[in-house]
Amino acid sequence: MAFDFSDEYKEIVQNILSERFSEVSKIYDLKARSKGERKFLEFRLEFKKDTHPSEHHKILGTLLDDLKQEFPYTEIIIYPNQG
Repeated sequence: MAFDFSDEYKEIVQNILSERFSEVSKIYDLKARSKGERKFLEFRLEFKKDTHPSEHHKILGTLLDDLKQEFPYTEIIIYPNQG
């Protein structure tokens, strides 16, 4: 049985984004859950319109690294969208 703990992760993810990633306009559909010993975090991320698509990969890589430090034993999936 999966356990949903999205609320616990949502504030942390939003703080990381607002403090370090001004290129991101919002996150949505955040889901954090566990199944047995495995934890999963996934969400949709929207870039600001003035962020060039060539920057998306770099931003996502840095964000993923930051989130892995915060949640070391969690599988993280990010779905990017251009704003």
